[in-house]
Amino acid sequence: MFGEHVHSTRAEQKRRTAARVVRAAAHLFQEQGFQSTTVRQIAGRAGVSVGAVMAVGDKESLLSLVYDQAIADRVPPPPGPAGAGAAPPAVEYLAHYFDPFLALFAENDDLARAYFRTLARGRPENAALGALRALSEDNLTAAMVNDGMDEARARLAAQVMFAGYLGELMLLAAGTTEPRQTATRLRTIAAFVTAQEGN
Repeated sequence: MFGEHVHSTRAEQKRRTAARVVRAAAHLFQEQGFQSTTVRQIAGRAGVSVGAVMAVGDKESLLSLVYDQAIADRVPPPPGPAGAGAAPPAVEYLAHYFDPFLALFAENDDLARAYFRTLARGRPENAALGALRALSEDNLTAAMVNDGMDEARARLAAQVMFAGYLGELMLLAAGTTEPRQTATRLRTIAAFVTAQEGN
């Protein structure tokens, strides 16, 4: 029993330390930019050792954690069933689902590009992207099912939406498009996938 309490306390302390490190990284990345921020500076801001920072992750991993948390905080919940009142149709929800994420990326172009490069490397520690994918696909699926779409078709449509979103992020990172065009194309994908029910 005593051992369980010690383990629980250590796990909680580790979680709090990781949260401090991610917050410190977020502030420094915002203030100085990704390239100018060092792991030593993050450690100093968080009040921990460099080793404690590295236990959470290197700079790229920390940037992924910063963005993944910021994105997760902005995920809009799916609307209720269509008969439950004024729930918007699935196409409206899908058309605007990624708007908060695009707004986040527009807030700091340099940081967004660094994050995109990290995603493009496909490092195994980018597990949070997998969590975001699962959450987004579940939300998008629920919105379409609540709007009357068959669940299997809705799941496939949600996968198409998320894949389209990632593709658009890569185009943004490459500088071959701009956020308004991205938002327009995501709305077109939303209209397409929700129009497939009767076909």
